[in-house]
Amino acid sequence: MTDSPTPSVSVIVPVYNDVDRLRTCLAALAAQDYTGPLDVVVADNASTEDVGAALPPGDARFTVVREMQKGSYAARNAAVRVARGAILAFTDADCVPHATWVSRAVAVLADPTGAPDAVGGRVNLTFRSAAGPTTGPELYEAIEGFDQELFVRTAHFAATANLVVPRRVFEEVGPFNATLQSGGDLEWGQRLHARGLRLQYVDDAVIDHPSRPTWRELTKKTIRIANGHADLYSDPATAVFAANSWHDLRQTFTVWWSVWRAEWPTSPAAKLRLAAARSYAGLLEIVVRTRRRAWRPAASPAVGSDS
Repeated sequence: MTDSPTPSVSVIVPVYNDVDRLRTCLAALAAQDYTGPLDVVVADNASTEDVGAALPPGDARFTVVREMQKGSYAARNAAVRVARGAILAFTDADCVPHATWVSRAVAVLADPTGAPDAVGGRVNLTFRSAAGPTTGPELYEAIEGFDQELFVRTAHFAATANLVVPRRVFEEVGPFNATLQSGGDLEWGQRLHARGLRLQYVDDAVIDHPSRPTWRELTKKTIRIANGHADLYSDPATAVFAANSWHDLRQTFTVWWSVWRAEWPTSPAAKLRLAAARSYAGLLEIVVRTRRRAWRPAASPAVGSDS
């Protein structure tokens, strides 16, 4: 629970280049309807572009901190260290928060009848076409992308595209694991849960997140996530490794039948594109997992569990 219905809020936005989308994100943050004190810290993760050009001109609420260690979690930690807010709200540079994002999340954290310790808001996927997903990667993300409610309910974490937490709770749980390139939100959420703290999904605290429409973008994301899982579980038992690989391999073939029988998407062409994307992602995960296991040092230590 927060100490005030309008506590000070710091929004944390990590970025590497991507100045155009960052500008759109920051404009949406400047337009928040929140009535309490609000500042925004852009965490520049060693960009080669001038991300300061994206800041709303003349708005002293927006600042930039530079973090040279590679990784969005290291950048987020650097921003937290200079942020002033009693509430920390995390989103990403390619996201567009709805105008009520901060106010709805803070209202839940200030609920006197049973406020949670942190909230994960809805991540609404957007697509290039107003008609919805059309490419294989877009169709794949529409199903496998950002089901924040499922993340919160079953895995006890919220994607950092939309995570809002009181500073005192963040400090109790500890910073993100700065060694991770992916999966740091999962690892942090599991530490929150292990402490007996409660994360709640909030459907009306919304940010828009663009889908990845191309095969190149799907490849990059799949490899990053697979490597993140390998970092989190760096020394899996052989039986677990074999079971996970067999599951992925089997799914690359059975998915064609399951997609064909599903009600959505409706057209045969879209079903083929979706099945191809899901098969491709599954095979890519197997490749990454196998290569990481083959190259793992004999005495590889597990990644620290404090994020």
